[in-house]
Amino acid sequence: MSDAVVRSICAEFDVEIIPANEMPVPGQTRAAGTLSRILAKHGDGHLRLVLATLSETKGNQGLITETSLWATSDLVRACSKWIEEDASAWFDAWDKIPLGFILWHVQELAGKSHMRHALAGAMYLMLVHYSRGKKADREVGYGFIRRVQKAEDELSARQVNRSEAVEMGRELIALKASMPRGEWLPWVRERSGMSYGTVQRYMRLAAEARS
Repeated sequence: MSDAVVRSICAEFDVEIIPANEMPVPGQTRAAGTLSRILAKHGDGHLRLVLATLSETKGNQGLITETSLWATSDLVRACSKWIEEDASAWFDAWDKIPLGFILWHVQELAGKSHMRHALAGAMYLMLVHYSRGKKADREVGYGFIRRVQKAEDELSARQVNRSEAVEMGRELIALKASMPRGEWLPWVRERSGMSYGTVQRYMRLAAEARS
């Protein structure tokens, strides 16, 4: 029954399901099983929107794959408010994103990262870039991140007196100068044991003491 429903919905968008051993051309897909699973999980309205997003936007008719279908499904769910309020902006953004280019590069992560999630993340970044400020329904808690950073810096300030901070800043400045380009920030994040704000504070104090 679901197979017939999937084929019927695909026909609405001029998408043909072909056997898995055939190479699809624009307007065709081999991902019948994925379409059935999306239908079962989220319903026919959701599946129609996923198919419309891929089949009715510029250059994406030949990219209706298992990975792109799941990633698009995730984005449709994440951006439901955006779509309800301004569907034209949604489709306009999809007209602009280079989905084929993104898919090509995401494949480099195969075996290291979940392809569906990697693609959805990359696509979302491009959608936000091209959408004139539209975003997913959930807001990112930047305020919390800033409060944590401030608390870390205040704790470090209480634990280290000025002369110690200046000396540490001098060592950090020298260390940064000795590192190849591009290695400083990863070292701060992964090996310094301090927040980036604290490191910057020590280096600033050292620079002020020198001037």
